[in-house]
Amino acid sequence: MWDVRIACASVAFGVAFAQVPAETLAADFFAGKTITVLNSGDAGGGFDTYTRILAKHLGKYIPGNPTIVIKGVPGGGGLRAAQQLYIAPKDGTTIGNLRSSNVLDSILGIRGTEVLMSEYNWLGSMGSDTDICSFWHTAGVKTLDDLRKKEVIVGASGKGAQNYSFPNAMNEILGTKMKIILGYKGTADRLLALERGELQGNCGIYASSIASLNMQLVESGKLVPVVQSGLTPSSSFPNVPLTQSFATNDRDRKLLTALFSQMEIARVFAAPPDLPKDRVAILRSAFASALADPELLAETRQLGSEPQLVSGERVDAIVREMQDLPQDLKDTLKGLVGE
Repeated sequence: MWDVRIACASVAFGVAFAQVPAETLAADFFAGKTITVLNSGDAGGGFDTYTRILAKHLGKYIPGNPTIVIKGVPGGGGLRAAQQLYIAPKDGTTIGNLRSSNVLDSILGIRGTEVLMSEYNWLGSMGSDTDICSFWHTAGVKTLDDLRKKEVIVGASGKGAQNYSFPNAMNEILGTKMKIILGYKGTADRLLALERGELQGNCGIYASSIASLNMQLVESGKLVPVVQSGLTPSSSFPNVPLTQSFATNDRDRKLLTALFSQMEIARVFAAPPDLPKDRVAILRSAFASALADPELLAETRQLGSEPQLVSGERVDAIVREMQDLPQDLKDTLKGLVGE
């Protein structure tokens, strides 16, 4: 008799448990937890700044209000953070910002091939951006034609980084004469090198970073934006031409457009592979809500920029479009990015 009662109670409990929405169970999971944000950005740069602003507001939109902490993981142009995130616990307690250059590198088979980009759970991007090629006022460079006529020295962190691949592609496709010096750690390092006179310019600084952190250099005439690499001009630099507009044939235009498409996911965040779908949904919703938060918007506006949500679903589609590029274009891009 008791066995029958116990069995019936177990079945009833199982039915009641099954009726609890998966979203509720996921929400309960985050209560009292700590979510770690892996930050690939160098201290003081654009990635670092925007990640810290996001982290201040993200937790209040996750049910259970977990604590959000940031763990700096610089190195490898963002690859180190991507690698750590890929093998992080598959429970939603670790997310991170990834570099779109790492996405393209992995897809082209250059580096980071152990990290399969289609397997991440993309939460979204804090916006599309462009990459500005800008030059110190003493360099005598104001147009792309100037870059074709004279050699100028620009800085980069290393091969594979956008601050290398973008000027290298311009040299190979558009005939510019930028001499790329490797070994600079981050944006602040390269800007300081401009002021010291050891560099004449840089490709590889996001338009939003210049607008939020260095616009006074542009307004004073010390830093001269020449071209911007991306698919849509930055609202902060509407009169600076797109780099691919100087291509003279369809193949070159397709190569540059494919290379610059990574700027559509310029400030992208992800969770590890194999995360339960209900937790992915919660994190994506929280990411979108945080980007609409009035306090977050006020902070970013003070920096001269405002995030524009690119949904996790849209990021996933962009990554798959990169994967589906014709192999001949991938092979050419691989040489431009630099192995």
